[in-house]
Amino acid sequence: MRWLLFLPLIFLLACSPAGEKAQAPKPSDSSAVLRLYAPLEFRTSGLERSVIEDFRKKQNCSVEVRLFDDINLLIQALSSQPDSIDVVFGLPDSFAISDELNDFFLPHTPTHKDALNKGIFAGHSFRLIPYGFSYLSVIYNSSLTEPPTSFGQLQDARFLKQLAMLSPNYSGQGRATVHWMVSLFGNDGYPQMLRALKKNVYRQYDTHAEAIAALKTGESMLLLGLSTWPAWQKEISEDSAGLDFMLFDEGSFLYTEGMGIHKNSNNPTLAGAFVDFMLAPPAQKMIIYKLGLFPVNKKTTLPASLSNIPLSPWLTNDKIRAQGIREYSAEWLSDWDRVMGM
Repeated sequence: MRWLLFLPLIFLLACSPAGEKAQAPKPSDSSAVLRLYAPLEFRTSGLERSVIEDFRKKQNCSVEVRLFDDINLLIQALSSQPDSIDVVFGLPDSFAISDELNDFFLPHTPTHKDALNKGIFAGHSFRLIPYGFSYLSVIYNSSLTEPPTSFGQLQDARFLKQLAMLSPNYSGQGRATVHWMVSLFGNDGYPQMLRALKKNVYRQYDTHAEAIAALKTGESMLLLGLSTWPAWQKEISEDSAGLDFMLFDEGSFLYTEGMGIHKNSNNPTLAGAFVDFMLAPPAQKMIIYKLGLFPVNKKTTLPASLSNIPLSPWLTNDKIRAQGIREYSAEWLSDWDRVMGM
């Protein structure tokens, strides 16, 4: 009877490899938490739903997302609540330069660096890292038979009260438009151009979603925005084929949005994994369909509608310096509010 009691133990030992002790399987470690700060568009666009669950499963972690109603509130949180941030997502370069945000982020060399668009990353510090880009142009309702081809034509009386504008106080594209105009017309010519355009401005919008909706319905006919938007709208909605774009004769302006690992991140390794995840083709494809931007990873397949948009238009970004943007940004925004105040 005593030998019968030892039989289960002998059986267990026989099943273990020689020299090893039988061990219980380790429980999966899902204690790691990524704390992500982003603008509200991260959720309303559907991007959060498209990428977060896949990342969570891949890294066996949890993700806490905190959303902000506008970019200004997100920027304020960078300094006021630094211990709770690992990654900041959705910062337009136009705001980052104006507010000198690079110092809030750790440098990170992406694993996909060799596949990234060299024109977008030329001389980059890899702190606030772009995940998508586009170019400023005039977007128009295609029922308009003769859209303007320059800022000069945009002043014509035939466009009276037909122009939608994005607020540079709340919109990354709107603030980039200010930089575009300053790059073309200088500090003195910029407010003059604003005054010349004022008669044609129908309304100012805080978000591009509102402005695009007005353009679709014909409430306004023109919008200074991104060249990728008409193709993006066509891809996501079959009834959105009535938009088109025109690159201006004076040149275009590069617009980027980026993400960064906060310098006080509690989990920089996991944060770096998220950055790399968002730069890989599967997530980059979602940048196209959810945000209407070109992907920065060149290995990402473009839909046919976007492949027809010029990837290398004549740009005027080099006519305006980052130091000048930081020095005069408050003055430019004041000029805008004074002239465009509705």
